[in-house]
Amino acid sequence: MTTANDHWPATLQRVVATLDFELANKDPAKPEIRGKTRGDTGQLPALVSLAVKAALELDKRVGSSDSEAPVDRKAILARMDLVRALSAATRDSAQGMFVPGYATAYRMELARILWTGIADAPRRRLEELAGVNATPGG
Repeated sequence: MTTANDHWPATLQRVVATLDFELANKDPAKPEIRGKTRGDTGQLPALVSLAVKAALELDKRVGSSDSEAPVDRKAILARMDLVRALSAATRDSAQGMFVPGYATAYRMELARILWTGIADAPRRRLEELAGVNATPGG
């Protein structure tokens, strides 16, 4: 049996695939990354665009090690692995070949925790995560 929200897990995987990560602080003692979108997301449907904003906000929460649901330790560790990989790639170009794998693993974690956080009411939860005022009927 299918429901009206069955498309969301696949949609969220596509949403997080639009994200890219770059070093915001190249200090080897405490490297930091920042999430950003690849390409122009302005032409996306409204709910998908909202999901992109929510994914970026969720990335910030994971980056700050916010343990409030839906963020969990697995996502925090995946992000830390990506940070280390990006940092190592700046020092040794041979390490750069591992970055796409770590980025993919982190994107999968983002999609998983994003779906966990919005599954009961996708539109309303996306608006909450993205920091958008709620709309009636969500």
